[in-house]
Amino acid sequence: MVIKSIITILALVVSCTVCAGDNVWISPLDSSTWVFFGSKTECVISHDVEGFGVVKIIAEAGMGTRLEIISKELKNLTDDHSVDSMPAFWAVEKVNNINYQGNVSFSLLTSELVFNNADEIFERLDQGEWIKIGLNRNGQKNDTVVISNVNFELPAKQFLSCKNDLILLNYQQVRSSEFYYPSGSTLVSKLDVRTAYGIAEYVKVIRSIKKVLIDGYSDSQGRSTVNLRISRERAEEVAALLIEFGVPQKMIQIRSHGDRYPIADNALADGRKKNRRVTVRLIKNSAAGV
Repeated sequence: MVIKSIITILALVVSCTVCAGDNVWISPLDSSTWVFFGSKTECVISHDVEGFGVVKIIAEAGMGTRLEIISKELKNLTDDHSVDSMPAFWAVEKVNNINYQGNVSFSLLTSELVFNNADEIFERLDQGEWIKIGLNRNGQKNDTVVISNVNFELPAKQFLSCKNDLILLNYQQVRSSEFYYPSGSTLVSKLDVRTAYGIAEYVKVIRSIKKVLIDGYSDSQGRSTVNLRISRERAEEVAALLIEFGVPQKMIQIRSHGDRYPIADNALADGRKKNRRVTVRLIKNSAAGV
């Protein structure tokens, strides 16, 4: 126990020399943990930073990997953040700095600081390096959060395995999808076939989905009866794809509207293009919410 305490003190001393003048936050190494949680839609490994908050690395279906820092200490932040790699204090080899180019967002409401495109951050931790996050407090004493990779190996393996099994799309991407068509066509494009597969995969995995609503539309060119028929055929083509990919037919409801309910000006070519569409909406059980 004494040895562990000495190790922890040494880690803090080394970190503080690297981050002189800042508030330095790091978990004691003898209590440092990473916890994994995963599903078909999201993979998470989280790390408590003692006295500060929680650091999470998250991979979500249809999205990239992101790093989230959640802490009530995140106040008066500027946009001047830094992400650097540093060696574990016992390491003898130097490390190359991270050239982080991702987007960073902050929510004061949820006390969350999010670093998107964080694959390299995960990879550096997995390679044995530590991560140093610099937070600028707008003229006040700054914060430095040191993320160690102590006890990282097993959760990291679980995270990567989970990430490889994620479904194609997430709820925000599938809850309301639109398919567009050239004039007179009912064929689904290759890109939209991929979207249909993602929708079907989501419906099969998430048991709270009770209904799939498919609505077909056309532009105003031609006779109304023809437009009604072609809007129906478009909706049926999408429905056939979803059924082929495993969605039960009983869950699907098809409606055709022809040239009614335009969302853009049919007098313009671009407007007509937007109106030639099929929409797919997923309806959840009321107990599960929407």
